[in-house]
Amino acid sequence: MSSLQTRLGVWLIISVVVLFGLHWLVTSRAPRNLTEEYVLSRLEHDGDSLLSGLRFDGDGRPILMPGHSAPVYDKPCSGHYYLIEAENHRARSPSLADEDLNLAGRPTGLVSTWRLTGPGGQPLLAWSAEFARQGRPVRITVAEDMTALQQHINQFRLRFTLVTLCLLAVLVIAQRFIIRVSLRPLEQLRDDCQRLDRGEVDTLTTNVPREILPLVEEINHLLGVMRQRMQRHRNALGNLAHALKTPLTLLSQTLSRLDPQVGVETATAMRDAIGKIRTIAERELKHARLAGTSVSASQRFDVARELPGLIDVLKKIYVEKRLAYEVSLPDTSSLSGDREDLLELFGNLLDNASKWAGSVVRITVAAGDGLTLRVEDDGPGVDEAEIERLLGRGERNDESSPGHGLGLAIVEDIVTQYGGELTLGRSEDLGGFRVDIRMPVTP
Repeated sequence: MSSLQTRLGVWLIISVVVLFGLHWLVTSRAPRNLTEEYVLSRLEHDGDSLLSGLRFDGDGRPILMPGHSAPVYDKPCSGHYYLIEAENHRARSPSLADEDLNLAGRPTGLVSTWRLTGPGGQPLLAWSAEFARQGRPVRITVAEDMTALQQHINQFRLRFTLVTLCLLAVLVIAQRFIIRVSLRPLEQLRDDCQRLDRGEVDTLTTNVPREILPLVEEINHLLGVMRQRMQRHRNALGNLAHALKTPLTLLSQTLSRLDPQVGVETATAMRDAIGKIRTIAERELKHARLAGTSVSASQRFDVARELPGLIDVLKKIYVEKRLAYEVSLPDTSSLSGDREDLLELFGNLLDNASKWAGSVVRITVAAGDGLTLRVEDDGPGVDEAEIERLLGRGERNDESSPGHGLGLAIVEDIVTQYGGELTLGRSEDLGGFRVDIRMPVTP
């Protein structure tokens, strides 16, 4: 569907063109009609003057008395002509010379007007009327050349057309400007949506036209409801995890006192069961953040801005190792998603690499169709047979090391939730463990 601005612009241009076209049609015809009315009134006046000076001789021929016709009728081919018809006799103006008026297309009636071709192809406008003079029927026809007047009318039409086109162009430009200014609040709303997408604001501004205010308010309401639901969900899981800690601790203590009574094998099995319950509770507590990705995906995680802070924290944790962190980032490396989720993803990856690295942790981020992340270390690495087991819930490659073994499993859940891909292997350059992640990126 085309943009609202384009649709409004097209329809307004069409309406303006139609309006100006009708205006031009009416206005351009008006001078011709007014001119013809003026000429016909003058021809009628000349006809009345000819009638007042008309006499008849003994044979019934019409004779025009001197002073009753304008001098222009005496000049040959002057463009002003008259013809007097009385029974079988005719009297022509001297301006006709040897020519005659073509009366073939003259309308019938007591008074008539029409157009005809005169001497030399002149376009004439003629007026004709029947009278009774001295008891005799008489028809007087007066005609005038319209060439000069038509030229003036054509010049007026040309100038009027040019002015109309200029005004039309100015009005179209003004309309486009007015439409753009009127729709500027929509551009502001679009910018607010982009800021919401980057996580810079939590709600859309309500400083919008009344027509779209209900839509903005409804969007803000939905955002607020989803945030509240997500927060309640996370709080409930947190409360559940804290509530489980005390009973689990009590069970562990009770089991320690009952070791001699229940036997070594039974006590070991019960400790394993309690450990698994504690592991699952802690894992699900971390995993709870993923429940809100449908709302929090309106945020952006800037890798270049967040990564230095994570590295500083890890340097303090593993200060005795004096690890070197090699970082390679593209110009643009932002992800759409919840900041806490992605901080947890990067934190688990770097923490795992820092734990096993000897001296170097390498982080490489590449941007293309998606954002590709690679974390490598120079530690002992793992065999291919161990890779699938590492993604299991609570599995650890070295049971003597501290930790829950949940890091890579949580990373896999986050990557899957965001539609990414996770690949594990051995670093070709450093020889240690390598994690490759490809995540969708929003430009």
